[in-house]
Parts: sequence; C-alpha cells; structure tokens
Amino acid sequence: MLAIIWNGMSSSLNPSIDRTRRAERISEAEVRVFRADRHPDMCHELVDGHQAVLQAYGIKQLTTFNRDWIGNPQIIVIAAVGLGSGIDGRGERVLGGARMHGAKTVSELPLMKAIGSQDPRLSEHMAPYVEEGAFELGGMWNSIELAGMGVEATFLIQAAMATLTMIGGRHLFALTSPVTRRMQRPLAFYTEEGIGEDGFFTYPTPKLRATIARYTFPDQLDAVEDRVRELLEGIWQDPEGMSHSVHGPKGELKLKFRLDV
Repeated sequence: MLAIIWNGMSSSLNPSIDRTRRAERISEAEVRVFRADRHPDMCHELVDGHQAVLQAYGIKQLTTFNRDWIGNPQIIVIAAVGLGSGIDGRGERVLGGARMHGAKTVSELPLMKAIGSQDPRLSEHMAPYVEEGAFELGGMWNSIELAGMGVEATFLIQAAMATLTMIGGRHLFALTSPVTRRMQRPLAFYTEEGIGEDGFFTYPTPKLRATIARYTFPDQLDAVEDRVRELLEGIWQDPEGMSHSVHGPKGELKLKFRLDV
C-alpha cells in the first residue's frame, strides 16, 4: 500500500500492482527525528519526495509543499532513510517522512491555513489545546519502495507520538483522509467533533474530505494498541538506538529509530 499524507495522517491512493511488484526491496531503514535547523539537504529531499508522490496522483498544490519551515528549530522532522549499497548506489536515500509543527498560537498550526476559513469556530476550538502544548503532524508520505514491502506509514506516526513526550507536547493533531480514518483507532487518535460540516472539511481538493484527529498524552495512551505501546516504550527507553522489525509481503524490514531532539 502506498501511504500518502497530505497535511496530516496517511491516505492510501493505491499504486498499480505492477509498480509495487517492481519496487526495490528494502531490508533496512533508519527513522531519524531531528529539528529542522539541522540537515537542510535532507529537509529539501523530504519536500521533493512528497511532491513527486502526490503529483503522480494529480495533487499538484498543497500547503505542505512550502519550504519556509526549513531552518526553524520549532519544527521536528521525521525522515525514513533507506540503508544499503543498493539504494541508488549512494548508500542511503530518503524513502518517506513527516514533520511536527509546534504552535505557540493557533494561527501557527498549518491546518488553520489549510481549512481555517471553512469554519470561524475552529480557532476558538483549537485554542485550549495550543495553550497546553500542541503539535500538528503533516507533510507525511511513503515511497513506493516501502509500499512494495507492504509497510504503511504508521511507524512515522508512532515516531511522532514518542517524540511528543520528549519535546513537552501534550496534543498531536493531524488532518486525516477517508482511508486514514481506519488507521486512527490502533493509535488512539480520535476525530474532533463539533467543527466543520459534521466534523468534515473540504481538503485538499473539492472532491476530498478531511477530518481533524487528535492524540493526547497521557490521557489516550491506555487506548493505544498493545503492539503500538510496546514500540513507544521501546523508543522511550532507547531513543537513539531502538530497533523494530516489520514483516511484509516481500520479507522483513528492520527499522532503527534515532531521535535527536
């Protein structure tokens, strides 16, 4: 499955079976989490990859395509880097990623720029969360190589959930797509109600509808599935060296987590 996230959590615009079958097998990847004032080349590569994936499906303009966040230490970057000599002959390449936007004011949340004009109540709704410490997860995408391994982008979301507690955050928001909503329950993300049109917003195209999902720590940690909580606890215990294996149709993918925030 090709996981694409257009401002928040993952959507699934399925690539053709042939493309998935031809995808290069990736046996090892490293999930690197760092502030956006470091590794500018990797930050630009993340935007390039996100644009290329979405443009292949006809989405040519998105609020998360901008690069003005690069260099901002308040932005947390999550990059999935494929390892091995077979990766374009370079030894490593960015195969997916996301970023977490911290907000001191409601207007700093990317979702406000994306859908804020659709509901004048949205700013008031979000204000208490921002006061307690809010981040928005966005700009997330997953490459055909990872999709070919049968790996969804949930491990990127889990990395964000683990990072949230390390940077003083309490709430993690994401704009979610119709397909993504089936992924929310295992991760204890719940859809915000009482806003939009029965909770829905038109985004990123007139034919697509998004909702706002929220994970709150520690309130919702008990609702996270056991396998997800085990991964979170593993990252917290060893944030710069935790390893986790994912089994997909093309074999095992070994993930290493390196959180440096």
